[in-house]
Amino acid sequence: MLPAIHIPNLITFARILAVPFFIWLLVDQQFERALFVLLIMGLSDALDGFLARCYGWKTTLGSYLDPVADKIMLLSVFLAFAILGWVPWWLTVLVIARDITLLLGAIYFHFLTRQLSMEPLSISKVNTFTQIVLALCLVYDQLVSVNALLLNAMMTLVVCTTIMSGCEYVAKWYQRAVKIQAAKVSSR
Repeated sequence: MLPAIHIPNLITFARILAVPFFIWLLVDQQFERALFVLLIMGLSDALDGFLARCYGWKTTLGSYLDPVADKIMLLSVFLAFAILGWVPWWLTVLVIARDITLLLGAIYFHFLTRQLSMEPLSISKVNTFTQIVLALCLVYDQLVSVNALLLNAMMTLVVCTTIMSGCEYVAKWYQRAVKIQAAKVSSR
């Protein structure tokens, strides 16, 4: 029997496995089911984090897997939405560019310091939340017309939190790299 500590990781794996099914539902125009699957994926993101924090079921695998699952889910969703014409391509490019910047920054930080810990920032959690809410609104819009002002406001919020999140990660990594390099120099 699998120890309970692995439950959050199983939920995260399930979220990854649900992504192709969600995309297929979109392509097949089964929007009610797509909305349900997207809602479950979004809630699973909150649930796995809640279980890991509240029950002490945090694992090294989970600290890497959860953000990867979020990226797989949201990048796939935004690419599908751009292809379907539901969001402008520049928004999808912005979301992807932020994630590429974070990935390259993490690699560079690790190269410089030989350290890397996956610690999501509060603004990053807000960004993920706003992206999921926008995605839910866009799928719901296919069933019942959502107010265009609401959709535009959500897109604006996603743009703002995406930019703020990317900038805050870069600033934090820079500050930590400077501290680590200064400590190395002073220890010589």
